[in-house]
Amino acid sequence: MKRNVKLILAYEGTAYLGWQKTAMGPSIEQELEKVLTQILRHPLHLQAASRTDAGVHAEGQVVNFFTETDISLERLQKSLNGLLPPDISVLKMEEAPESFHPTLNSRRKEYHYSVCLGPTQLPFYRNFSWHFSYPVHFEEMKKAADHLKGKHDFSAFTNEKQEDNVREIFDIVLEMTSDRLKIRVSGNNFLYKMVRNIVGTLLYVGCGKITAEQIPAILKSQDRTKAGVTAPAQGLVLKEVFYD
Repeated sequence: MKRNVKLILAYEGTAYLGWQKTAMGPSIEQELEKVLTQILRHPLHLQAASRTDAGVHAEGQVVNFFTETDISLERLQKSLNGLLPPDISVLKMEEAPESFHPTLNSRRKEYHYSVCLGPTQLPFYRNFSWHFSYPVHFEEMKKAADHLKGKHDFSAFTNEKQEDNVREIFDIVLEMTSDRLKIRVSGNNFLYKMVRNIVGTLLYVGCGKITAEQIPAILKSQDRTKAGVTAPAQGLVLKEVFYD
């Protein structure tokens, strides 16, 4: 009997060229597919909730595949975690309805972005945060974030426009300590590099290169050059994907 297997995947993206298989180098999809094929002894097709970019991490990537083998999921998860590289882990596995699709059925995705503030950054943060050495105005950043919430055409915040660039941001939460900034962004779906462009724009507002009041005009312009820099990949984590 055909089984639709859903798994929750965590990974450090530092050594990979993103989720999707590519001839240019290693990918998360390639590593997972290789090990699953080795265990299950049949070819398979993986589908993921988010095609994370090179260097981006995940704590809650959702993946599915079909198999007709009767291996228990407990045994399969144990085998996977024993054979996968140490920077990829399967956190959970379960059987899903045959119609389940990790992308088409998702209702909300949440990403977290980490920034180290101040003149120096502790070395062990370098693969997991953006070192931003300029002073930032936290309250102005929160005002800018408020302008980005809701349903908008986010053409100015993507590096690769689509036919439909309208997306809905449910929430942007900023949390700041003396030397760390966490930005949590949740929405129904995201364009290519949209979260990183939002983060870069918020940091530009924080250091005074853009004002919070300019954000509505930037959205209306649909011009990528009007928004801020693309934040580096290493600060971004796919935190969780939500379903009905």
